[in-house]
Amino acid sequence: MSPETRREIFKIAIPVSLESSFQLVLGFINQVIVGILGTATIAAVGLSNNVMFIGILCLSTLGSGCAILASRARGAGDGVMVARISSFSLVFATLLSLLLALPLALFAGPFLRGVGANPEIAEIGAPFLALIAFTLPLITASTVASSVFRTVGEARLPMTVTMIALALTPLLSWLLVLPLGLGAVGAAIAALTAQGLRALTLVGFLFFSRWGIAWNWPDLGQARQILGRMVPLVLPLFITEIVFSGGSFLFALLFERLGTAELAVFQIANTLEGVFITASLGFNVAATILVAQAIGRRDDGGTWRVAGAIWRIGLLSAAAFGLLMALSSLLLPLLYPNTSPQVQQWAVWAVLLNALFQPVKVSNMIFFGVLSSGGDTRYLLLSDFVTVFVVGLPLAYWLGFGLGLGLWGIFLGRLLGEELVRISMFVLRYRTGRWFRLEAQPAPQA
Repeated sequence: MSPETRREIFKIAIPVSLESSFQLVLGFINQVIVGILGTATIAAVGLSNNVMFIGILCLSTLGSGCAILASRARGAGDGVMVARISSFSLVFATLLSLLLALPLALFAGPFLRGVGANPEIAEIGAPFLALIAFTLPLITASTVASSVFRTVGEARLPMTVTMIALALTPLLSWLLVLPLGLGAVGAAIAALTAQGLRALTLVGFLFFSRWGIAWNWPDLGQARQILGRMVPLVLPLFITEIVFSGGSFLFALLFERLGTAELAVFQIANTLEGVFITASLGFNVAATILVAQAIGRRDDGGTWRVAGAIWRIGLLSAAAFGLLMALSSLLLPLLYPNTSPQVQQWAVWAVLLNALFQPVKVSNMIFFGVLSSGGDTRYLLLSDFVTVFVVGLPLAYWLGFGLGLGLWGIFLGRLLGEELVRISMFVLRYRTGRWFRLEAQPAPQA
């Protein structure tokens, strides 16, 4: 691995990981502030945020599609096409997310009651969800703009803007929730304000600064061409995220069936793991952008080299953060003092078990980025369906309830049946080389 390749990887991976970790910490602080309002408010805001999380996760695929197409164009040295793809993607993604946000905002109350919320939760959550829904187009615009910045080698700028803008969230939330007494609505206004500032700043820097690109709206034929290339990339990724979110929800239901203590252990392990796996998230983005650029350059050898380099560095990162995660299990009695000794003991072993699988999980993240950069998104959808619904959930149910292993059976079923099968499918596909195709060299102009 050349020093230049290593620098390119870290130039993207480190800012993305820092940005994601920062958002995770701010989200936790905001949860603590809202938690002062009581159990019903925590439940209402938590349910609304879970709905938003699924929407954000699915709409983030539009940013991935933009990153892949723009990175290929940049690899090919076509700066004009980078600008056209970026301009079209930003408008298209924002409008689409707005169309999804409007009905959610207008029918927030009926929606919450429809998914099973009791009258008290629906009453508290409806105004919160109605406002927070409008962060969807703002977050989507920020995601697309950030993807473009990373594509053109400016990953630190979206990190800086995001950290500054979103740092206002807990301050505004505290002010609006407590001294001004707006309750959950105050938290929604704080999030909406911070996300609006972030989106406007990123879009402004993207098209009106020396760090960004020139606005270049494509004509009708070019727009149809861009859309025709984006839909086959994004649609399978979109469905994949739905499958992933649905699978996570069903796994949680299995733990809930065992009992409250088991569900608490699952939530504790998941929350703690999120902190450490997010620290390696940047390698997924680096793989998506750098591998796509190599494909755009029609560099077959470079495509393999950069993918392998990212995987090797990602494994080292996963091993280091996996060790830190294992050590963090010693802090569980301090972090969750109000849980029973049994829950704390189970949680320690659950955290250690998940820490052991960190290299596998990070590898899966990296290969997801590698395969998606090659346009192999239908295989990604297939792999998610197989690992979650064909292997993972049935194995977890059989181990947990059929063999009577309970909590540990479900954990093992998910880790062995989902993560190990997924990495096996990814590595096999990767080695075949059928996950990407170099575009033909354009004919010389007459």
